[in-house]
Amino acid sequence: MPEKVLRLGFAGLGEAATRVLPEIAALPYIKVTAAADLRKNALETFRQDFQGEAHESVEHLCQSPNVDAVYVATPHELHAQHTLMALRNRKHVIVEKPMALTLEECEEMNSAADQYGVKLLCGHTKSFDPPIRKMREIISSGELGKLCMIHTWNFNDFMVRPYPDHELAMSRGVVLNQGPHQVDIVRLLGGGMVKSVRAMAGKWDSTRPGEGAYACYLEFENGVPATMVYSGYGFFDTSELHWWIGEGGQVRDPDANVKARRSYYSLRGPERGKTIEAFKEQLRYGARELDRGPIGHGWELNEGRSENRRRHQKFFGPLIATCEKGDLRQSQDGILIYGEEEIKEIPLAQAMVGRQAEVTELYEAVMNGRPMFHDGRWGEATLEVCLAILQSTAERREVYLSHQVPVMDVN
Repeated sequence: MPEKVLRLGFAGLGEAATRVLPEIAALPYIKVTAAADLRKNALETFRQDFQGEAHESVEHLCQSPNVDAVYVATPHELHAQHTLMALRNRKHVIVEKPMALTLEECEEMNSAADQYGVKLLCGHTKSFDPPIRKMREIISSGELGKLCMIHTWNFNDFMVRPYPDHELAMSRGVVLNQGPHQVDIVRLLGGGMVKSVRAMAGKWDSTRPGEGAYACYLEFENGVPATMVYSGYGFFDTSELHWWIGEGGQVRDPDANVKARRSYYSLRGPERGKTIEAFKEQLRYGARELDRGPIGHGWELNEGRSENRRRHQKFFGPLIATCEKGDLRQSQDGILIYGEEEIKEIPLAQAMVGRQAEVTELYEAVMNGRPMFHDGRWGEATLEVCLAILQSTAERREVYLSHQVPVMDVN
């Protein structure tokens, strides 16, 4: 056991907890000591699995003397409230994306972290992936000249997965749920400082609340343009463009979108909402065995549930960065550089990613004084871009930003 251990409390034992808790608990310098949830079966399972404190309110969890930091994984609309509870009790915080639902909430959260002298980290996991980090390293080095533009797109089945309508409404569909991942990647490669956003988001399925797709053009302060495209309606699958490697780095079924759409649209009629909620309950912590395979109506569980299933680097859709002297894109197991005279591949080893990397970043900041890249100001800037997608859609105009922060390169 390491000399210094960070005691972590988990707020919200939902679906995320089924995959996040085992990953976090595997780290020798983290001890999961407490959890809070409204579901008694989840709390009982937590007691059995971790021999920790089980609280029926996040407030009581945040008051525990046996907790140093709180991982906030409650519903989106409660992120700000529960983060502030933890910060005001002088607990460090990791908050899942989206950081909050408004910039005003973000400002209050960041001010509280400063006031009480604690760390606030935002859960943006994709920029931990080795290919994304390697692209940033190459761009920053200048070996390919200056960065000229960035393009990324992702077509998947997000909107026909078994998410209850309320969850989609709160996250504005894909915009606040998946948008932070794309924005996080693009901001990292572009240097962080987005100047303006022009976008259109669409609601194209009357059976689902929230925007299911968007096309976004953004420009950085230095003039670099970027495009982000996302569709979660489950028709085309961009995994086809990267060797059928899925988001978690595993082989993706070419018929995954077809199966998801078939499963979702089989649930017509007044019982649709109840059926989806019942299926969702099976995925929540304490309702089933961790890391089980496909269950229910033919839906598959979210990709990447077990890091042991990874075979390649993770993909969040195709991503191309264009520089003066070449293009960069991800290969199956590394980075491809399309240079002036040759195409060169840089293989990359597997590395700590996802929630383990998040928690480790917080640990290093708290215990060893290392600077955090994914801090609250970075999270606020990322959310500002996502909210600008919605504002630009509503007002049919370019939206200028004012809460951006530059990338702090942390090795």
